[in-house]
Order: sequence, then C-alpha cells, then structure tokens
Amino acid sequence: MNRLICLILLLAFNSVHARTWTDNQGRTMEAEAVSMSPDGMVTFRKSGGMVYQVPLDKLSEADQTYLQEQVSSGKLEQTKREPTSFTGWLEVNLVSVQNGKMKRLRDSDVSQVDYIAVYQSAHWCGPCLKFTPKLVNWYNVQKPKHPNFEVVFVSSDHSEEDMEYYMAGMKMPWPALEYDRRDDSRVDKSSGNGIPCLMIFDREGNLIMDSYEDGKYIGPTRVMNHLETLISE
Repeated sequence: MNRLICLILLLAFNSVHARTWTDNQGRTMEAEAVSMSPDGMVTFRKSGGMVYQVPLDKLSEADQTYLQEQVSSGKLEQTKREPTSFTGWLEVNLVSVQNGKMKRLRDSDVSQVDYIAVYQSAHWCGPCLKFTPKLVNWYNVQKPKHPNFEVVFVSSDHSEEDMEYYMAGMKMPWPALEYDRRDDSRVDKSSGNGIPCLMIFDREGNLIMDSYEDGKYIGPTRVMNHLETLISE
C-alpha cells in the first residue's frame, strides 16, 4: 500500500512544470509551478505537498522567461484578479461590434489589466479620424506583447448608430463603454473638452494622465507614448 501511495504522489508530481528552479542568487529548488498571478507571484508546490509563493522577479532570467512563455501559451494557469469597483463597473457596461452589430461584451478581461486607456472620440471629428488609425495600429502591435492594458472607447458621437458605424469602419479592436454610460463621471475626468482625448487610468480608477497639461491641449499621442512606457516597465 505504501508503495502505491508513493507511486501516486510521484505521478501527480510528474508535471510539465516540475523541474529545478533557480533564484537570482543562484539557489535552487525542486518544485512544480502551479500558477502565476497577473502581478507576478508564482505559486510552487513541492513533492511533499508544501506550497510556496515566490515573486517572479526573484527567479533567474531563464526561469522568468520560461514561466512567461508558459502563461502566454496557456500551459500554465494564470490566476484571476478580483475586480475593483472601477473595473467591475466597466465589465458590466462594455459593448463591442460583433458581426457588424453592437452587442454586450461577455468575456472582458478588463479586471485583469493594470492600465485602462479611455479614448474619447467621434466619427464627425477630423483630428479623430487621423489619430484613430494610429491608435488601432499601435494597439494591434502592443496588445499581444503587453496584455496588461486595455483601451476602452467612449463615444462622442450623436447617436448609438453613429458610434457603431465609427467602431466598425475603423475596425476598433477594443471594447467600448455602452452609449448611455458615456457621460458617467467615472470616465469623464479629462481636464478639457476637446477630442480626440486619451486618458490613462489605473485599475482603481485613478487618473494617471490625459490629453491636457496645465489646461493646455497636448493631444493623445503623448498619452499613447506614455502608456507604452508604463506597460513596458
């Protein structure tokens, strides 16, 4: 019976993520990587069942790269964050254009990101029509590399139909706040009224930067560049 129990434990531990891990001081540990949280806390389980948590940045560069690749490929579980009041509110009020029609978004991951960029724009705005394709291209490049952010469109269009037309025409790859919620004070925090306006929020809903500086319009490009710096850190 004891041999059978040992065999079961051995098989249970024989995971693709059971290996020798090295920290950034050269110390080693035999363990199985069980999961990693979005903020970089790795959960390990040793063969005896003892569970440990280690910050990702305390591991060797090779182990950090391995774990990040395993999470990206879906081979290692990434634990979910609990929604904040801000991200939870966003999640239940997001829509997207699906098959040419505006529909409620059911599978948003906005509660898992570190930064939310709120993009105020409209199809009737000439400067918006110039900037939106740049933001779309930037998003399509950055999102696969840095999934720790999301863009949320907040329409300044004159109707929900115009909003849908604008999103579909520009092929916006991000979700939008429901049209009837666009004036909510939780996202209407810019220090100016001009568009296009890009605002960066943390997941608690605190405004980090918008398209105005000391009351002067600086435009969305500087905000986009600052966001790239934040998500790359």
